[in-house]
Amino acid sequence: MKFIDLFAGLGGFHQGLTNTGEFECVFASELDVDLQKLYYKNYGIVAEGDITKIDEKDIPDHDILCAGFPCQPFSLAGSKSGSKCPTSGKLINDILRITKYHLPQFIMLENVPNILTIENGKFWNFIEKSFNKIGYKLIYKIISPEEIGIPQNRKRVFILGGRDEKALNSFKWLSGIKVVKQRLSSLLETNRNNKQLEPEKMKQLNCWQYLLDECNIARLPSISIVAPEFKATYPLDFQNHSLEDMRQYRGAYGISLKKCQSWNEVMAKLPSYTRKTNRAPEWLLRSIRYSRDLYSEESTFLNRWVLTLDKRYNSWQILEWRGYSEKLSLSKHILQFRASGIRVLKREKIPSLIAMTPTQIPIIGSEMRYISSIEAAKLQHLHSLPYTLDNETHFFKALGNAVNAKIVELLGRSVMEINTITSLRGTL
Repeated sequence: MKFIDLFAGLGGFHQGLTNTGEFECVFASELDVDLQKLYYKNYGIVAEGDITKIDEKDIPDHDILCAGFPCQPFSLAGSKSGSKCPTSGKLINDILRITKYHLPQFIMLENVPNILTIENGKFWNFIEKSFNKIGYKLIYKIISPEEIGIPQNRKRVFILGGRDEKALNSFKWLSGIKVVKQRLSSLLETNRNNKQLEPEKMKQLNCWQYLLDECNIARLPSISIVAPEFKATYPLDFQNHSLEDMRQYRGAYGISLKKCQSWNEVMAKLPSYTRKTNRAPEWLLRSIRYSRDLYSEESTFLNRWVLTLDKRYNSWQILEWRGYSEKLSLSKHILQFRASGIRVLKREKIPSLIAMTPTQIPIIGSEMRYISSIEAAKLQHLHSLPYTLDNETHFFKALGNAVNAKIVELLGRSVMEINTITSLRGTL
């Protein structure tokens, strides 16, 4: 079966489908010039540029259209602007115009699950109705690599469209697949010259470890320790409070609000997460209460401890515990410096690789170093690429955008099964 690879990136669709031995790529497009060059080196196909400027008539006939169209407008890490985004969010229209002209037997799309719910489902309804109008029924399933044994938690929605509704209804997704679970340790390459954690980050982690060691915490549930709440007394919702009311309280780290002469002065002394809405965010309330209770029990130690904490970055002042409740050692976990805090995760799997920023590359706690690009490529099943990008940051970004090739391979095999059913029915 012939396929085209739109928004090709590192070629996750290409790698996955050709691994089956049943598919041939006849066209690819990719906007990034460096990735265009890499695509040619790896696959021998010249990837065309901006898909919005390519005439659908110039694209070869094909049996399956593949597209992992850009996800930033719909992701939690991005702007979540959906189809209102003036560029990336509207690229679905180019997929539609190419599909309408060529009428391939199948379409296979991949994106973040948020495309199903963004704008209260309006964007997904637009996609579904638009394809229905040109004769395609869509089915979808949210799949993470961990479901096929790869130790990465990365949920993505895979969408399959077809014109033969009866055949499409028999599509198996991943049912019947024998899962061979890979241990994360089997993917790590400890002998390589891996990038070590920066000294300032190492110092901050040591500071947090000191807190975990010295405070009387027998078990730590899935919760965040929010350091700015130590000694703070401000009301968690102060939308209706007057300036005079606020002067009786203490802000972040117990700093007095008594002498504040304006709301600007008050807000400057409150934690950063309260400043947008004049209240603590709902998702953080449980953690704030936990942190205030911890301070009331350990105030003598914590008053000394906060003096050693690096307060230059808001996110470094929050420890998001998602790890083992009784193993309070950071070295026994996977770590990630995120915008919301320093996240601590169980070491069985790596969190989702993302393209938005290189600062969120997962950290192997036992070695206090970042995962390497080849380890990240293994998590996307793209480690057999003959060539990669020389720029490590660019390569990580491309891996964060990539489609998981192993999932595509398995779905490709299921596509071949229903294609056979369709072909047999056509001969009867």
